[in-house]
Amino acid sequence: MPTSCTFQLDRLNPVYNSGEYIKGRILLKTDKVKRVNAVYVSLEGEAKVQWSISGKETANYFGHQQYLHSRASVFDNTEFSAGTHIYVLTLRIPQDCPSSCAGPYGYIAYHMSLVIDKPRSFNEVFRQPITVVQTLDLNINPDYSLSLNEESMKYLCRWPCSSGPLNFRLSLPYAGYTPGQYIKFQLELDNQSPHYDVWAVEASLKQHFVFLARKPLKRNYHSKTLYKMVIEERTLRLSKRLYEACVYVPINTPRSTLNLNYIVFLHYSLQVKLKTGCFHYDAEISLPVIIGTTPIREFLAEQRALEGQSNAADGNRAWGAEVCRGLVTTQPTLRLQQELNNLLNYTIITQRDDLNKLEEQRKKKKNDDDPPSYDSCLPPSFSYATLGSRDTLDSTEPMPKGSKRSSVHLPPFPSYNTFSNPTDSLLDATGAYQGSYGSLGTNQTGRSLDTLEILSVRDEPDNNEDDIHEIETTQVQIENVAETNEPSMNRMS
Repeated sequence: MPTSCTFQLDRLNPVYNSGEYIKGRILLKTDKVKRVNAVYVSLEGEAKVQWSISGKETANYFGHQQYLHSRASVFDNTEFSAGTHIYVLTLRIPQDCPSSCAGPYGYIAYHMSLVIDKPRSFNEVFRQPITVVQTLDLNINPDYSLSLNEESMKYLCRWPCSSGPLNFRLSLPYAGYTPGQYIKFQLELDNQSPHYDVWAVEASLKQHFVFLARKPLKRNYHSKTLYKMVIEERTLRLSKRLYEACVYVPINTPRSTLNLNYIVFLHYSLQVKLKTGCFHYDAEISLPVIIGTTPIREFLAEQRALEGQSNAADGNRAWGAEVCRGLVTTQPTLRLQQELNNLLNYTIITQRDDLNKLEEQRKKKKNDDDPPSYDSCLPPSFSYATLGSRDTLDSTEPMPKGSKRSSVHLPPFPSYNTFSNPTDSLLDATGAYQGSYGSLGTNQTGRSLDTLEILSVRDEPDNNEDDIHEIETTQVQIENVAETNEPSMNRMS
């Protein structure tokens, strides 16, 4: 009977987080006595990359990186007796160990081994692989709770058959997610092309590997799709649409790698493709996402409500668009688009007319400050031209002491009255001037026609008899002219 070894760990599925302890026991059975150097248990974790490029000469690239190597001796004698041996073990996984993963050009793996070291012979090795998940709390870094947005534009045709662009914008509510959650996204699509429709929208969760070889130094890349869903609703030409859907994160997805020194680097992205037909390349847009182990607290309530809507019975919950998808905008047709354009043009014309009316009112208001027109500045009647200022000239009120008199010269032609007090005798019952064609009740006469010359005489005594005699002579002349004109006016009547 050959030697057999059984690992009995504290959990059926050997998946451990970094920083945890591996507890269990090992049952070793032998049928005969063996000479050994030692029997020990080891825990190892390493990363290996290797690939070849063929051409005229084949180039081999490889790299190795050790993350964990611990050893515990369980037997030190030289003779190992036959029978069943039980060893209880407790091993700790370091906190900085990266998550287990495997790609086409490399892997990160951990295993626990029991080794029987024999002298002058090959060692007997019994291995038990384990899976390590490096912990990442998404609540520690506030950047993982922020929303993400990305915009892009694509022209389906160029000259000479040019068309309008496709404008699309991808939005995510959070930047960090955990395995088992759903990534809810929004896609705003504006199809300005007059000739082409968008047939469908495809969303997928991408896993990207970066392999780093040290001898010689070179990088290699690989991507694969973890989950994919398709929305088959069209977006017609000259229309807009808002897509809402969810992408599931598989439960066995390793967390994102944040240490750039690892030779196997792992990151993720959400990619959305716009299917534009057989004769055009698909338009793509993507956003990076972080996969952690502890979900965001604000996202837990939304996730529970979303999971309550799903009735999927399978373990991977690959339901996608059937639960989360909701088109919140309508799809306008070409006829509706034309009606909307006509309504928009009518609104623009109406607003333009309103602006023109406001501009005319503004100009009219501005013209009120301009000089009066000639129609409002008709000459006064003959009677007012000759007698309009008589009361003012006949004023014999004594002037205050220290004031100065002015010499007034009447022009030989009719003119407006520019004095502050007009003759009251020329007013009728309505308050208008009799026989006058001018706007004497306003201040326009003073601005339009200033026909009186007022000369201020300064530093003259109050008893200047020559000035008084000149004013009295002028009054007598005005009275004689008025008396002479009255008989002639009577004959005419």
